[in-house]
Formats: sequence, C-alpha cells, structure tokens
Amino acid sequence: MNPIILVAETGSDLTPELASQYNIKIVPMHVSFDTETLDDGSFPVEKICDYYHDTRKLPRTSGCSPEDFITTFDEIHEQYPDSQILYLAYSAVTTCSYQSALIAAQDRDYVTAIDTKQVSIGQAAVVTAVAELLKNHPEMTIEEAADAARELLSRAKMCFLPDNLEFLRAGGRVSNAVCLGSRILHIHPCIEILDGKLVATKNTGER
Repeated sequence: MNPIILVAETGSDLTPELASQYNIKIVPMHVSFDTETLDDGSFPVEKICDYYHDTRKLPRTSGCSPEDFITTFDEIHEQYPDSQILYLAYSAVTTCSYQSALIAAQDRDYVTAIDTKQVSIGQAAVVTAVAELLKNHPEMTIEEAADAARELLSRAKMCFLPDNLEFLRAGGRVSNAVCLGSRILHIHPCIEILDGKLVATKNTGER
C-alpha cells in the first residue's frame, strides 16, 4: 500500500518531536524584522517580543511561497516515489500558504490539499489526529484519509483567552478602544476560530 505523507506549516506549532514521530513534513512560514527575513521556527520566539519592545512594531509575517512547497513536495517525492501527500493547511483566510500549495501542486498529481480553517494548536490537533488515524489504519487510501480529515475538521473547535490584548492590537486584530477597555475593566475576551477567522466571542473578567 502506498504511504501517505502529511504536510503542514510551521504555523501549526507542531513540535519537532511530534513531526518526527509521525513523519510529518513541515514547511516554513516567514517572519520579517525590518530588512531581515527569517524562516519561522529558526529563531527563539523571544526575538519577536524583544523586537516589539524595542520598536513598538510587530515583525511582518508571511505564508509559505510556491517555491517552499515545490521544494518540500519534490523532496518527499524523491524520497518516497510511490507516496501520496496530504497537505493540511493553515487557515486560508489568514495566509497565502494554501494558495501557494495549490500552485505548487498543479503538476504534481500525488498532492491533495485541504484547508483546515484552523491555526496554531487547532491545526496541530487536526494534523496529529489524522496522523494517528493513518498509523492505526495503514491500509487507508488518500481518498479515505482526505474524507476522514474533513470529518475531523467539521468537529474541530479552538479558542483561547489572551492575558492582554497588546499584541493583538499591534497586529490589527482588535481596535485600540477594545484593547484599552479590556485593560481598564480587566476583561479578557474569548478568541475563537470561526470559519478560519479569529473572532472575539465572549468576555470574562478577572476573578
């Protein structure tokens, strides 16, 4: 039976240990500090906080390019020539990665791409769930694996409570007024991923 290789981006926050355990291939997204652009995951996360504290600006982030995916897809195909690739993408409404992968996959009929409509740990949860499914059912075809992924995605939910809204404000995710009100009233909004977008849905006060 042909193997199925999973692909995700660094934005999924999958740890190197989990990626290695399930043979998940990780494609780098990118972070720009003024004129310096680095691969996401190639530097300590504290660098982002330090940059913001020094400049009062967030570094610019960008998704994976078609070239990033071409490199990854070709490396996988060279190493596993009989394999199928299942790419479980970072939310397509937040980054160009999914569209870049579709461009890269045009001449590669061994690639299937699915928008998870999740980010960070939400995407990681879906990817690892599919990886575990493939581990337990190695006979699955790419069509069955893709259907299973879509069924998982229909049930996947993610939310988080930020301690403060400063970084979300700096990144344009919330307004200055919302950030100020949260600070004054000690209110922490619940941020949910709805149809791929970050949405503040509820407010909780400090206890």
